[in-house]
Amino acid sequence: MSFASNVNYYVCAFDSAGKRIGCDISSCGPDDGKAADIIASAKNKFTDAAVVEILTADIYNQYLAGYVRDMTSGKPIEYIAPEPTAAEKKASQASVVAAKYEPQIVELKDALATATLAGDTATVTELQTEYTELMAAYTAELEAINNG
Repeated sequence: MSFASNVNYYVCAFDSAGKRIGCDISSCGPDDGKAADIIASAKNKFTDAAVVEILTADIYNQYLAGYVRDMTSGKPIEYIAPEPTAAEKKASQASVVAAKYEPQIVELKDALATATLAGDTATVTELQTEYTELMAAYTAELEAINNG
C-alpha cells in the first residue's frame, strides 16, 4: 500500500515495542543541521517515545501501512500480532458461549414475565424449570472453559 504525499520527510516517535505513537511533518531530512532541533521538539511533544527519528516519505508510508519499527535494526518490519494468552482465549470462548445462550435466556425471561402477568401459574412453573435447566447448561459450559 502506498500513500501519495507532497512531503519529503516526517519526524516520527515510536514506543518501546516499535509502534508509531505520533508523527509530524519535518522541514528537513535526517542529515540536515536542523534535524537535532526537530527531533528534540518531537521528543518534548511525544514524551512516551522510546525513539524519535526523521524518516523519508517512503519509509513513513510503510508505517502507515501497518509496519512497526524493528527496535534492533531501526527498519520497518511487518507487524505480527502476538498469540492470544490463555486468559484471552478463555474470554473469547466464554463470549461465544454467552452469545449462544443469551437469546434463549432473554426469550425465557420475556415468556416468564408474560405468563406471570397473565396469572398462568402452570406455565410459570414450566418456564422456571426450563430457565433453571438452561442456566445449569450455560454454567456447565463456562466451567468447562475455565477448567479446561
